[in-house]
Amino acid sequence: MISVVKAGKWIAKHRVLILIVSALLMIPSFFGIVNTRVNYDLLSYLPEHLETVKGQDILVDEYGMGAFSMVVVEDMELKDVQKLEEKFSEVPHVKDVLWYDDAADISLPVEMLPKDIREAFFKGEATMMLALFDNTTSSDEAMDAVTQMRQIADKQCFISGMTGVVTDIKNLCLHELPIYVVIAVLCCLLILELTSTSFLVPILFLISIGAAIVYNLGSNIFLGETSYITKALTAILQLGVTMDYSIFLLNSYEENKKRFPGEKERAMGHAIANTFKSVVGSSVTTIAGFAALCAMTFTLGRDLGIVMAKGVVMGVLCCVTLLPSLVLVFDKWIEKTKNVIQYASVAFQASNLFTWTHYKESDPESGSLVGTQQPVFTLKLSVSF
Repeated sequence: MISVVKAGKWIAKHRVLILIVSALLMIPSFFGIVNTRVNYDLLSYLPEHLETVKGQDILVDEYGMGAFSMVVVEDMELKDVQKLEEKFSEVPHVKDVLWYDDAADISLPVEMLPKDIREAFFKGEATMMLALFDNTTSSDEAMDAVTQMRQIADKQCFISGMTGVVTDIKNLCLHELPIYVVIAVLCCLLILELTSTSFLVPILFLISIGAAIVYNLGSNIFLGETSYITKALTAILQLGVTMDYSIFLLNSYEENKKRFPGEKERAMGHAIANTFKSVVGSSVTTIAGFAALCAMTFTLGRDLGIVMAKGVVMGVLCCVTLLPSLVLVFDKWIEKTKNVIQYASVAFQASNLFTWTHYKESDPESGSLVGTQQPVFTLKLSVSF
């Protein structure tokens, strides 16, 4: 325990150095985030002994194709559809595009085609093509091909199939990920501001946790790639799991400031030691829970488990190094912003909500009133600054 306290005091003493190192570590972390490949192919996480995986490998290795997309074209002249087919065929990783002109000349009236061919390629004013790709359903090459085909096509053309669906999921994740991360941060910030004694403290919490998330995502470069599901969940899960550590550190620091008045570094050193001792137990169990995901044969669990286990470790390290440094550097500002809003309370006072009033039978014409209910309600709003 004494050595932990010494380490805590060293951290408190060298807080500026820690902040500089933390800032510099952001550079390789962002580099890692940018250069870590995101895998959208859930099939690649399936065990190799499954028939689905074996069949996919045979399609790619022996037939040179593994994915396809249906292309539906509405209200377009057949000659224009043929030109569109030719453009699709020129897209990289598109192995072939199948349409009815592979079986008959487009000068032949559609009505004269055999029934099975006509029904396979035509429905009302719409016709369908089949685009074959030279890679697996969720591969980057197939998704890039779908993206290029959509750029070539106009509003009368619709591209579907599993590769198209995966491409839409990819685009949706890339678009919505920043949105729900911002929503989560704002919700945490609002709750912390309402419960904290200083409006600056929640901001420091989020800076520390945000740095831990960036370090974690940046270190994924050593894994080579992560799934899009892992990327989407990591920030939110890590924010929720590690927030308690920050709150515990601050509460311990406030208690130790009372024990050691005027000795902030000493108080923070003991706070770091107390936090580390308490947090290690809970964090180890959390890490063990995420590590258990590595036992899944569906290796997406291993992907998520490793990243989240790293995230907990990063969260603990930032909680006992970066956050104490931030708190000490901004301690004067924290004290100045304390008790800006002491409390805001809404009190509802209701006395004699219903009173029972008796009337005498003094007026024969109106009859007798045994009693009536008279509501009395008082609302008191008290806000103190």
